[in-house]
Amino acid sequence: MIKFLAVLRTLFLLFIIGYTVRAMPWFSTVPRTFDEQYARCSGSVDLLIRAVWIAVAWIAFETAVGWWMATRTGKVAAAPPTAPSRP
Repeated sequence: MIKFLAVLRTLFLLFIIGYTVRAMPWFSTVPRTFDEQYARCSGSVDLLIRAVWIAVAWIAFETAVGWWMATRTGKVAAAPPTAPSRP
């Protein structure tokens, strides 16, 4: 279970990095008007807000799984075998 969570964390990290890089504005020109600047910024901020909420949801998931793993009861260890008694 722990290895599965590690793989899942890694995949999520790669996803959120790619999503955030996609959301960043990569313009080589400066906007000429305030309206153009606002449109660019507004579009980028919308994607970044989504990335933040995805990250918050992930933290909530990790917290729930952590509490579940901390509070679940482990398997009861079997009693060690006893030597047969001699009459």
